[in-house]
Amino acid sequence: MRQIPWRVAGQEVVVNVAEGEEDILAFREFVTTAGPLAFDTETTGLDIYASDCRVRLAQFGTGRTAWVLPVESGPQWADLAAWALRTAERLYCHNATFDLLVADAHLRVPLEVTYLKTVDVRIMAHLTDPRSAHEGGTGHSLEALTRAHLDAEVADQVKGAMRELARELKTTKGEIFRIVPLDHPRYLLYAGMDVLLTSRLFEHMLYSVPHASRRLVVFEHQVAYVCAIMERKGFLVDIPYTLQLADRLERQAKQHADTAAALGVDNVNSTDQVAQALTRRGAALTETTATGKPKVDKAILDRLVADGDELAIAVQRAKRASKWKTTYADTFLELADPGHRIHCGINSLAARTARMSITRPALQTLPSGEHMIRSCYLAEEGEVIISVDYQAIELRVLAALAGERKMIEAIRAGKDLHGLTASLVFGPDYSDTQRKAAKILGFGKVYGGGPATLARQTGLSVADARRVVAAYDEGYPAIARYTKQLQADLPRQGFAVVTGNGRRLPVDRAKPYAALNFMIQSTARDMLAAGLLEIHKQGLLDYLRLPVHDEVIASAPAEDAKEVAHALADAMAGQINGVPLATEAEIGGRSWGSLYT
Repeated sequence: MRQIPWRVAGQEVVVNVAEGEEDILAFREFVTTAGPLAFDTETTGLDIYASDCRVRLAQFGTGRTAWVLPVESGPQWADLAAWALRTAERLYCHNATFDLLVADAHLRVPLEVTYLKTVDVRIMAHLTDPRSAHEGGTGHSLEALTRAHLDAEVADQVKGAMRELARELKTTKGEIFRIVPLDHPRYLLYAGMDVLLTSRLFEHMLYSVPHASRRLVVFEHQVAYVCAIMERKGFLVDIPYTLQLADRLERQAKQHADTAAALGVDNVNSTDQVAQALTRRGAALTETTATGKPKVDKAILDRLVADGDELAIAVQRAKRASKWKTTYADTFLELADPGHRIHCGINSLAARTARMSITRPALQTLPSGEHMIRSCYLAEEGEVIISVDYQAIELRVLAALAGERKMIEAIRAGKDLHGLTASLVFGPDYSDTQRKAAKILGFGKVYGGGPATLARQTGLSVADARRVVAAYDEGYPAIARYTKQLQADLPRQGFAVVTGNGRRLPVDRAKPYAALNFMIQSTARDMLAAGLLEIHKQGLLDYLRLPVHDEVIASAPAEDAKEVAHALADAMAGQINGVPLATEAEIGGRSWGSLYT
């Protein structure tokens, strides 16, 4: 046995590194007598399901003692790690989904054995302060939490060790985990400290979660487990189609870039070149960047494209084709496992409001209503894709939270909410254009947008936009009162709002208007999360592939699709404060994109 002593917050700790057969008995005794154990792994990369991914180390520990098992050295260590996972009465992890999926895929210990006895300190940290570091919070990485709550020196020296090793071995931070020698002392210390720190953070986080949020601890672990099951299943990818798509997008990008070059723009990604060329063509670029240069963002390009500007069209299409190829098609091919599945990272607790996100690849960023990229994803052989979506969930949540009688009555009667808003703001004889503006206004209220935002998105003058916003507030007085009350209560509540589920959401002092959006978005997210748990309870989880925004994507046998779609929609449907949160199911063909054609 090799021992590496260290100190954390003034206390002596030790990392035991198992080396020979004689260490197995000592490790077994440690596992059976230590009580709850923190667990972590070191792998060759983050793509668990890649054919070349390997587990190098498995670590177990308490707040004073860690054991590092050299899994890469031989199958006896993988077997020992699997035995420990099955034997431990309780597990503590940081970002549990990753390490428990590693155990599932490589150590043959399924999620069903590990997840329900695991506490994830990252979940507890998010419930304590949901803000990321760049938002002014502590952040949720193990290094950030160690620096804030345990020992800043350890966070810098130990958790920063792999960055130093990458520089020393002249490689990248991502590649270092693949090439660092298995017996390197700093690598072993880094690995062992992960479980020591995780165990200590559990003790801290146990008492730091706000009292109102403690009921969410179990809820969030259940949601994370359901998302981990979906991540393990993966989503089938149409490899031939995706290869063809990548080639097609490359050709389109070149074609449109050549058109832009003929019109004076050699590099479509150069804002300066695009701005100068557009100005020469007579385009009025009235907005400027922070540095005083002409602004040419997506909204401005969209407006010029709508006006038929040939250069704007070429620039936009070239940039889009290039981005779609690299961000989507190429990435899909890179991430597909040997069975042609992509195991997207489903982050069940991502944004400040707890809204979920999809990474590796970022499918929540897919363009709205687009079918070409979605067509890369397939239902199983003999099955079809099902989508179940909430109907205007954010507006329904807004009406329920504010108690806005007109909106609630319209929802119960099945009326068009955007049409109702248009009639209140513009009068009963509103036009299609005014209904569209009313829709933008309604969602702008949800997201904290004011007259300036409305003017920019609709083409209204700022003065007209102010009148429209004032008419909205007059037409929906309960929403106006609720918004003001939320902001008025912020100082008394430590500049935070607390949702009906008890989730405490800090609000930036400079942006009190965000309080309404935080309440709506977080409440809507929790309704989706509750829907996922009900789907699992009803035995329907195996059909699910992804939760995306306020929607779930499923795959079901064609002959059972209607029955499954109905069951999923029923499981997700609910109500808040008496306001129904209705769901709508749609059945497509075999590709996800079939729902959008």
